[in-house]
Amino acid sequence: MSESGDFHPSSTGERTIVDDWFEPLPDPDAPCGADLEYDNTFLELAQAATGKPENQFAPAEPPDWRLVHDISQSLFDRTRDLRAAMHWGRAHIQLNGFRAVPDALRLQLGLLDRFWATLHPQPDPDDGDVYARLNVLALLGEVEGMVGDVRSALVIQNRSIGELRVRDIEVMMGKYPPRDGETPMTRHQVEQMLAAATAQNAELPGQVTAALAMLKALSSLLNDHVGIERAPDVRPLHNLISLVKQVMPTAGAGDDASAGADDAAQAPSSDGGSAPRASGKGLMGGVESRADALKAIDMVCDYLERTEPTNPAQLLLRRARRLINKNFLQLMRELAPDALNEVARIMGVDPESIQSEDVE
Repeated sequence: MSESGDFHPSSTGERTIVDDWFEPLPDPDAPCGADLEYDNTFLELAQAATGKPENQFAPAEPPDWRLVHDISQSLFDRTRDLRAAMHWGRAHIQLNGFRAVPDALRLQLGLLDRFWATLHPQPDPDDGDVYARLNVLALLGEVEGMVGDVRSALVIQNRSIGELRVRDIEVMMGKYPPRDGETPMTRHQVEQMLAAATAQNAELPGQVTAALAMLKALSSLLNDHVGIERAPDVRPLHNLISLVKQVMPTAGAGDDASAGADDAAQAPSSDGGSAPRASGKGLMGGVESRADALKAIDMVCDYLERTEPTNPAQLLLRRARRLINKNFLQLMRELAPDALNEVARIMGVDPESIQSEDVE
């Protein structure tokens, strides 16, 4: 356990308001202050974060994120509370886009790391159970929580480049359905936008890396304290951020949209193992040639052999790879050898002249 907020630095290495909240409050007997759950300000925060449901007279209204942000921020003058931290983090992302994700996660990580024994809501006084905290942290992996916030977050908002949300990347990769009539962006478009944005803001790739690192550290801390079985499932959030990582230029490569991505930090899987790590050698510019196609097949096969050795798809892909450079009669010899003589007779070709060497 660290004695200052510097133990979880921001993505830029500079202090932010979050670092102030890693400091204990003045009362040495209550470093996290009072539990304000039933305080009027806290109740106002809960109401602002709920929004208004649809009724017969008006449509549903989303949370007032500006109000949520301001109220939760004010509460840190009097308390250190995971509920306020979750509200602040979600509002921070809603108001400031993807660049706010690292600090949103860093706040929760730092508070839990430094103030585990006294952070509100505190462990059950009878058995020490932290179910109240786990209920808050469950929002990390829920669409109604931080997954939804990150999905709608702006990665780019620039007049000359355009707007790009995490959702656009999801749709482009086929991980999220497009709206009716929506034409998804191409991977080339997304990568060109990110390359242009990175050329103007070199911190952009670091924000993605920092978000994954914070999430991994938070997941590890929770696994240590409550065990893998009870820790919240952060994989949906991790997978979402990892999609951004996959199309992000590497640091220092803002002028090259085809630069390979760095290895993505991975959150632990539900069975306690580590999720497969990206190789950093993927095809970033799409498949533009036969050589690219062969390389892509090899990459998929290598991935399946490492992570899913019993998956039969790799065997079919290996066979398909051998067929790419063959002509029609060579394909017939591979796929339907019994019919080869008849096909060759019709085409006026000697069956014995057909070569069937595998393509290396």
